[in-house]
Amino acid sequence: MFEMGGVYISANRGAVEIIQAFESIGMDVSNIQFIDLVSSGILGGTDVPYPNIHFVDSPIMLESVLLRTLYILRTISSERNFVFLDSVNALAIYNEDRILAEYLHTFINTFRQREILSVVLSVPDQTPPLVLSNLDLYCTDLIDRGQVVIH
Repeated sequence: MFEMGGVYISANRGAVEIIQAFESIGMDVSNIQFIDLVSSGILGGTDVPYPNIHFVDSPIMLESVLLRTLYILRTISSERNFVFLDSVNALAIYNEDRILAEYLHTFINTFRQREILSVVLSVPDQTPPLVLSNLDLYCTDLIDRGQVVIH
């Protein structure tokens, strides 16, 4: 992604589906590692043809997601890195609001401290109010449907 390497955390769809969508538009995903939080719950879901997919057994294993992301970032040779979390809303289905808000605080600050670009995707209408209000505090920029809300 723009000469960067990074980690894409897929909480909404399986990583294979995301990789295939990127490849269909000509995007090279060889420098992106995927952490799939969805496919482990599906019979045969971890039998995939892509070596850049890692699995976490459940979306409730938030600490495992963070630790796996940090480990992968240490192994990437890119000069600049990113982390993309594709759905706060999907994580909100499996985690209590307070726990998810605390996790996102740790997640965002961990990567900010390491100067890693972090993108957290959330649909405001579907995000629990406690989580959404905390995202306002943690995030440097907040974009709502193309409009910059916080900068």
